[in-house]
Amino acid sequence: MKASEVPRQMADRGVWWHVVGFAIAGAICLVILEEFAGSDAKAYRYFETTIDRLYWALAVVLAGLIDRGRHMFETRMQIRQAARAKVRAEGRRDVVDALRRYAVRDEATGRIVLALELTPEVEAALLNDPDNRG
Repeated sequence: MKASEVPRQMADRGVWWHVVGFAIAGAICLVILEEFAGSDAKAYRYFETTIDRLYWALAVVLAGLIDRGRHMFETRMQIRQAARAKVRAEGRRDVVDALRRYAVRDEATGRIVLALELTPEVEAALLNDPDNRG
């Protein structure tokens, strides 16, 4: 089955997160059951009983944990996207402010040009002139 075949609403709810989560949980349970088979430890007996007889009750809990994890990652992604948008907006505002500050209309052509006044040190650094550095 391809992800494109799953209805969009189900994909938005994290069906694939659940599938992967159940597969991982199942693999871990199989390893534990095989590794500690025949153990008399109380914790193992509880685990074996839960997995063998009560697996259906834990399915809902596991699905909830997986879904919560998915929402946690989505929230982090939204926070990062909002921070990036804020930085872009501030950058654009700074560029517009700089253009307004240094833009001058050329009398001859009517074009707007940027007029920057550079100190000799800055000019030397920009032009990479080693003789004019201070």
